[in-house]
Amino acid sequence: MDENKENVSKLSKIKRMTITGELNRFIIYITIAFFVVFFIILAILSTEPLGLIKPLKFGNVILGTNIDYLVLAVIISTGIFGIYNLLRERKVRKINERFPDFIRDLAESRRAGMTFTKAIIYSSKGNYSLLTPEIQKIAQQISWGNSVEKALDSFAKRVNTKLIKRTVTLINEASRSGGNVADVLDAASNDARELKYMESERRAGMLSYVAVVYVSMVVFLMVIVILCKSLIPAMLGSGHEGLSSVMGGSGSITQYDMTLAFFTANIIQSAGMGIVTGVFEDGKIIAGVKHIFIMVFLTWFIFKFFVGGI
Repeated sequence: MDENKENVSKLSKIKRMTITGELNRFIIYITIAFFVVFFIILAILSTEPLGLIKPLKFGNVILGTNIDYLVLAVIISTGIFGIYNLLRERKVRKINERFPDFIRDLAESRRAGMTFTKAIIYSSKGNYSLLTPEIQKIAQQISWGNSVEKALDSFAKRVNTKLIKRTVTLINEASRSGGNVADVLDAASNDARELKYMESERRAGMLSYVAVVYVSMVVFLMVIVILCKSLIPAMLGSGHEGLSSVMGGSGSITQYDMTLAFFTANIIQSAGMGIVTGVFEDGKIIAGVKHIFIMVFLTWFIFKFFVGGI
């Protein structure tokens, strides 16, 4: 009997995590952690003095070095999270587009004499595109005995946008104060539309800055390719001797050292530029993860197949 209760409790917890979106995030984080640990282990096994995994050479291209595995850990982790976040952003954007319609219909239902609970349950049967499943989740939470305020707060946390958080806070405050909720809902609907319009304008204005960042990165990589393929070999001279005479040092600096230094600097710069691009695009650092994936992958690809030697 106790075992059955425990199983029911676990199923109920999983169902709640599914409704709140925590289960999807948990799966994504576990997947990312697995790949990061996997590639770090491969990097350790391919590093001297272990050297258990040997790199493969295809002419000037070397694949399977410890550097490759570390960079792949970054690429795979940012790629998985970036795709997840991109799909989520698109979903949230569509939810924001239909959210004012949902609030307006709630106001009309309230004017028709429905309670807040019945109005939400009635709206959950309507068609609000990608917002419909979220309204159904709110209705489910209410049917489980949660208050409307708690269900709306959970919805705001799940979607996590300024527009919805602000509107939900306004609705909850109006509901607690006992005023004319229908009028407040109308005002909240108009406010949500205005905020959505302003956000769209800001995003459109920032796209030019995003393009500038990508263009500047590509130009910088082209300059690095020219340096590594033409200028540095010329400075090294025949036989790839060290740059001690140029640098004023007693030790030798090989082309591999120079290429690795440029590669490391470019990887770090790509990560930084990705974060900046995300802030330009969406005003959030987390939005830069997908740009980190693109820029780090582009840097790794160009150095591997156009520069070579690492």
